[in-house]
Parts: sequence; structure tokens; C-alpha cells
Amino acid sequence: MNPRRLLAACAVTVTAAVGLVATPAFAGGTFQTKTDLNLRYCQWLNNSQCSVILTIPKGQSVYLNCWAPGSSVNGDTVWYNAFYGNASGMLAGDYMNTGHDPNPAVYRCV
Repeated sequence: MNPRRLLAACAVTVTAAVGLVATPAFAGGTFQTKTDLNLRYCQWLNNSQCSVILTIPKGQSVYLNCWAPGSSVNGDTVWYNAFYGNASGMLAGDYMNTGHDPNPAVYRCV
């Protein structure tokens, strides 16, 4: 086989394999709460007027699936779609230890 063709075939194979491994199907991450906070059911707009599903205690680990803009809480307009135990809902980013809102590991909700 021609060395150039062999090299090209290897490059294509490696690129395809790396693409399959390096590209996640979804993103998100587990972060801890800064304080007790409410997990809320928000149908249309993320804000503190949404119905409370449950209160998550300070220091608990919560899986943040994605983020969306919402009403400001202490100057932070990021709200996360979150999973805690068997419950899911929205919570204000200001009350999570994410380092920065939105956290780069968590994609924007589509």
C-alpha cells in the first residue's frame, strides 16, 4: 500500500476514534449547595415565585444538568435544571458552589 494512503487512513481512523471518545453526549456536573435552597417547579419562567418541590439542605451534592436565564437572585441570573434524589426542578445558581455561573461544565438548556 502507498505510504501516503496508509498514513491518511490512520489519521482518519484516529480522528474518528478521538472524536467518539472526546465528545460527550451530554454535560453536567455534581456541585454542593452553599445554603439550604429550594428546588422549584418552573413551567415558564425561572424565578423565586415558582412552586417549591422540596428544600435541599446546605452541603448536599446536587447534579446540575443544564442552565437557563431567569430572575436575578443577589445579582445572579443563572438558574440550573437540577436533580436531587428522585426529584428534579430548577434552582438559583447563586446558592450553589459552582465557582462561576454558569459553570463551564454545564451546558445551556435547549
